[in-house]
Amino acid sequence: MTMDQLVAPLAPCGPGFADPVAQSQRVFRAIMDAMSRPGSLQHVDAPQEVPEELWPASAAVGLALLDHDTSAWLPLDCLAARDWLRFHTGCRLATSAGDADFVFVPLGRDCPDFATMKLGTDEEPHRSAMVVVDVAGLGTGDAGWRLAGPGIRGDALLRVDGPAREFLRARDTVGALFPRGVDAILAHGSRMAALPRTTRVET
Repeated sequence: MTMDQLVAPLAPCGPGFADPVAQSQRVFRAIMDAMSRPGSLQHVDAPQEVPEELWPASAAVGLALLDHDTSAWLPLDCLAARDWLRFHTGCRLATSAGDADFVFVPLGRDCPDFATMKLGTDEEPHRSAMVVVDVAGLGTGDAGWRLAGPGIRGDALLRVDGPAREFLRARDTVGALFPRGVDAILAHGSRMAALPRTTRVET
């Protein structure tokens, strides 16, 4: 894909939120709740139409967090999702995961190595990327990943189906760099859960 294709004018895309202001605020609050209570499941308002490569939850996260001052990366062949996010948010499309503020990993795609993403600095750890990963299943119960850390009383269990081990390997590559790192959101259907960099995961 050429640079001309990355910035080419867009054909009209399907609708996003029916009520952009109110729904964006609700999704943003859900994201904040998910980040403050790692492993908890949050339901998000789904856009009216969603590109075929993304779950409704990850598409909603994009609508709530992206704008013309942010950049997003998706695999180059995810044309519908790339066009849809750029059309609705005005975000820039990054040519590599390492240049992006938000990294979207559709279901079945390989998660880029976290070490190649924006990690922030020791002085400004917030200048890091957020990765949004679509998974094949997401739930809570008596089995799954055991989570511990800030925001979790004792520990919590989160069931993640799909490319789980690949995601955890990518996450582990930067675990020792704290406070630098990458925060993650896992999405399935219209539900999501967050894994901040402060959360420890055991499988």
